[in-house]
Amino acid sequence: MSVFFGLDVGSSQIKVLQAEKSSQGFKLVNYSAVDLSASEEKTETIKRALHLAKIKPGTDVNLALSEADVYTRIIETPRLSEAELASSIRYEAEEYIPVPLDEVELYHQIVSDPEELVGAKTMRVLLIAVPKERIKLLTELMDEVGLIPKSLETELFSLKRIFSSPKKYQILVLFSHKTTDLMILDKGLPRFMHALPSGGLALTKTLASELALAEDQAEQYKRTYGLQAELLEGKVAGVLAPAIDEVINQINKALVYLQQQGQSRTPEQLVIAGGGAMLPGLSGYLVKKMNLEVVVGDPLERFIKDEKFKQIITSEVNPHLAIVTSLAVKDWL
Repeated sequence: MSVFFGLDVGSSQIKVLQAEKSSQGFKLVNYSAVDLSASEEKTETIKRALHLAKIKPGTDVNLALSEADVYTRIIETPRLSEAELASSIRYEAEEYIPVPLDEVELYHQIVSDPEELVGAKTMRVLLIAVPKERIKLLTELMDEVGLIPKSLETELFSLKRIFSSPKKYQILVLFSHKTTDLMILDKGLPRFMHALPSGGLALTKTLASELALAEDQAEQYKRTYGLQAELLEGKVAGVLAPAIDEVINQINKALVYLQQQGQSRTPEQLVIAGGGAMLPGLSGYLVKKMNLEVVVGDPLERFIKDEKFKQIITSEVNPHLAIVTSLAVKDWL
C-alpha cells in the first residue's frame, strides 16, 4: 500500500495528519498543526509542519480546496447515459459557470437517487469547475515542498465523507477562518452547496471594532465567551449573534429553495465542523434558533484511542480537524 497523508492548507494554519487502517479502526500515525504567520513564507510553514509530523519528501498527499476557490452547482438535465452526459456537459456548464470554460477544469457527477431515476425524464448533476490557475498554484506549492499530489477535492466533499448519513436529511456547515460553507444532503446525496464570504476572522474583527478591543484580545474574548449571553453581561454574545443569524438565514433560504424544487422532507440533523464550531454556546444557540438536532462533528470518532493517540490529541472535541482527518482516511472511506 502506498504511503499518503492529508494536508489541510488553511488560511490561518497548516494541518498534517497521517493514519493507517486496522481491523479495529483507524490508527493515528503522525499529526502536526502550525500557525501561518506574516513573518514566514507559506512554503516554510508547510515544511515545518511536515518535519514535525515526520513526513518525508516524495510522499503522496491528499488535498482540498475551499468552496470559495471553485464554482459548484447542482443542475437538472434530461436523463442521459454517462457517455451522453460526458459529451454534452460543457454545453450545460456554459449556462451556469460564470467564467470562460477554457479557464477551468470541469468535473461532473450524477447525484440523483437511483430510485428517483426509475421512469424519470430528468436527473440531477453536480458541476464543479476549478480554475486552472488555482490548480497551477497549488501544484507549484506542492513541488516547492517536495510532495506528490494524490487527489484534490473540495472541503465540503471532505466533510461529506466522514459526516454524511445514508438515511438522514442533513445540513453540514463548515465554520472556517475566512468562510462559512454549507452543504445540504438527502440520504448522503448533495442537494445544495454555498459559500458565505465570512468566517471566524470576520467575527474577531467585528468584536474588536464594536467593543474597541485589540484584535488579539477580541480573539480571546470570542473563544472564551462566545454566544454565552450570561457571561460578560452578554456584550460578546450580542455582537456575535447577528453574524450567526445570517448563517441561519442562508440555511433557511436554501431549505425554502429546495422545498420549491419538490423536497418534501425536513432536516433531521445539523452537523457543524471547522474551528468556528468550537465557539462557546454555538450549538445551543443553533438548537434554539433552528429547532433540530445539532451535532459538533467528531472526525476522530473511528480512531483507536491508544496511548499514542492520547499523547498527540489532547482535546476531547476536535471539529477543527475535520478536513485534514477526512483527507488522511480518504482511501478507505
